Amino acid sequence: QMDRGTVLYICFFKGATDDILPKMVSTLLNLRLCEADSGKLSSLLELPGSLLIVPQATLGGKAKGRAMQYHTNISKEDGLRLHSAFVSLREQEVAKAGPTVRHGTTATGRC
Repeated sequence: QMDRGTVLYICFFKGATDDILPKMVSTLLNLRLCEADSGKLSSLLELPGSLLIVPQATLGGKAKGRAMQYHTNISKEDGLRLHSAFVSLREQEVAKAGPTVRHGTTATGRC
């Protein structure tokens, strides 16, 4: 269960490495995406709230005819490894500020 917060779906493309993770974490924590009670946009670090991180490979799909192709996505194993590293790094950074970080996986990818 989560209180007020943000859901972040994440997908890694071919060529993604651990080197991009610190910049991703910094950008996503400091980007003003959330509306505060005052009506102004605030970052996750400025708000009380929670963050749910979910890997979602379907974000990298491209339609070809009536089918989806995922040729630009990183392998499932590498994607899960990067997702875990991203969550760990994010938890370390967020622990200083206070928001709760949760993470999970989608079921089977079926609709």
